[in-house]
Amino acid sequence: MDHFIPWSFVMNDELWNLMPMDSSLNSAKSNKLPKSDSFFKKFASNQYKMYELINDESKPEIRRRFEDCYRDNLHSIWAANELYRKGNSKEAFYGILEKNMQPIYDSAKRQGYQVWL
Repeated sequence: MDHFIPWSFVMNDELWNLMPMDSSLNSAKSNKLPKSDSFFKKFASNQYKMYELINDESKPEIRRRFEDCYRDNLHSIWAANELYRKGNSKEAFYGILEKNMQPIYDSAKRQGYQVWL
């Protein structure tokens, strides 16, 4: 797992910022920001797949695991109240994620975080 926005900037392991990544790529990315226009849609797509799984009523075990993670890895009010609420369309989900992550991403860039790739 890797942080889309580096952990050293956000200082948390919130679910909305995590993505699966090959360990060699994770090492290469290091403490850099991914190029937003190249990677955000792929990142949002992975996040939306997780969202669909946690809201799939035929998979209660996945929902239970999400709720276990929720306590320790979901402290942002916007994520709890908007992003992971049931009933978001794919477009709405992407929009909520982008609206809330872009200012954090931009702030990290202003603080001197370099862009990877």
